[in-house]
Amino acid sequence: MDNKWAFLILAEVIFWVSTLSFLIVRYWFNLKRLSTAFFVLFIVNDLWIATMGYFDYLRTDEFSAYQIIILIVIAYAFLYGKSDFQKLDGFIQRKVANWRGLLEPEIASVKPLYGVEHAKQERKNLYGHLLIFSAVQVLFFFMFGLSEAVSSIQLDTLFEDWYDQKETDLFYKNGTANNVTRIWALILAIDFVISLSYTIFPKKEKQLTHSA
Repeated sequence: MDNKWAFLILAEVIFWVSTLSFLIVRYWFNLKRLSTAFFVLFIVNDLWIATMGYFDYLRTDEFSAYQIIILIVIAYAFLYGKSDFQKLDGFIQRKVANWRGLLEPEIASVKPLYGVEHAKQERKNLYGHLLIFSAVQVLFFFMFGLSEAVSSIQLDTLFEDWYDQKETDLFYKNGTANNVTRIWALILAIDFVISLSYTIFPKKEKQLTHSA
């Protein structure tokens, strides 16, 4: 753990190497069984990152920027990892086909969503964001416990007590967890407004204009 930052950087290198190796072995060499090994390495690498964060907390007994970065990486994997991997998968398939002089494969393209469907997708993303935020709050609760300030919360001054101070003792017995929570809560609120705005004002498809 004395070299935790070096191992975190190494984990990111392994992430990209295993991802690209999976795609190249699968599509360039057409070795689908072998490509599974790189996919397993990809999963094990994510578990390794989470384990490093956990053991670092056990060693230091405090929540630090190291764990925050790991939480961001894991949250990204849950929220956007699948869609970004599908885009990369399609890109590699087309590139390999061009390099080998083959016909470009027919890949189901992700069509842009509009109206009700777009609003539904935005709400789905918001629910995922809210779920991860809630899960982290439960984790903070069991790790640190609630602070005494929680028992004296006043709704009319909650926003001021939470954001108008450089340091806050809401809601946990850990300063870093409190700062992460209030910053993340603000981001979640912005995401909430933007996501639900598409329900009230649906995204319209742009009409192409043809010049005579």
